[in-house]
Amino acid sequence: MNFIDKAISDELTGDDFLQAMADIYSESDVREILRNYPPFISDVIMIIDYDTVLQMDGLDGIINGSLKNKCIEIIDTLERCGIDSEATVIRQAKELSDTDVGKYEKECDNLYSKLALNNDYEGFGKIMCDYIDKNLA
Repeated sequence: MNFIDKAISDELTGDDFLQAMADIYSESDVREILRNYPPFISDVIMIIDYDTVLQMDGLDGIINGSLKNKCIEIIDTLERCGIDSEATVIRQAKELSDTDVGKYEKECDNLYSKLALNNDYEGFGKIMCDYIDKNLA
């Protein structure tokens, strides 16, 4: 039994389930079987990855760093979770980076300041917990 199976069998809700999914970093081999679980679990893990990189490497870590190849997937995931304002900022940053690197570099700090991490991180977490609760029901 892996951490996902345990979280499901323990009937965790919201924040507790979200915290349990952070075990992806100690059991990363589970990524290979995520397709065997309901899609919302992949969404939660994507948001955990997004949040981790954002906190460690900033916006540029998402746009040009380790999650560069998953940027569109991150945007889609944020939208599925109902975090549209965050998705909009990431989309704007990606578009600027793809079309006008100079402008992206000038706007990066401004865009970063608009993210939930810098404004309403608690609200971001609540939306995620509500998304989890809805999908576990």
